[in-house]
Amino acid sequence: MFLQNYSKLLVIILVLSGCAVKSPTTSKTVSFVFKTSNIKIAASGFLYKNSHIKLQGYSGANPVFTLLLTKRACINDRCMSYKNFNDHFLSPHYPKRIIQHILLGKPIFNGQNLQKDASGFSQEIVGDSFAIIYRVEKNEIYFKDKKNAILIKIKELDG
Repeated sequence: MFLQNYSKLLVIILVLSGCAVKSPTTSKTVSFVFKTSNIKIAASGFLYKNSHIKLQGYSGANPVFTLLLTKRACINDRCMSYKNFNDHFLSPHYPKRIIQHILLGKPIFNGQNLQKDASGFSQEIVGDSFAIIYRVEKNEIYFKDKKNAILIKIKELDG
């Protein structure tokens, strides 16, 4: 009887304690530049990665910029679809979730013109509507589109 009640108690404790596997959060201290026709910011802050991606910049102790990527893209609590995000902040000619790939340091445009080297990779992609240079190195992500005057640069400060 004691063991039966003990087993039930153990199951209840496990259920209530949230024994579900949680995705670990990684956080990196970064400095970044995010410059488009509608956003111009250079700040230091954090890049969080878990089930979502969040780039947050601070001035003093106050957050001045937050880009949150989940099922939608949100800038300073203004949320929209990834297509609308591209239309408004980047380029309508980009793949829908390009901003996720950039912040995660993954290849863009399905790896088109991908050149790997010892420190990471680079891509140069030129089309009628964009001229992109994209580099991912150990502690830095660099994305520049000359035709659309877009610059996204993220540099880790603690690594």
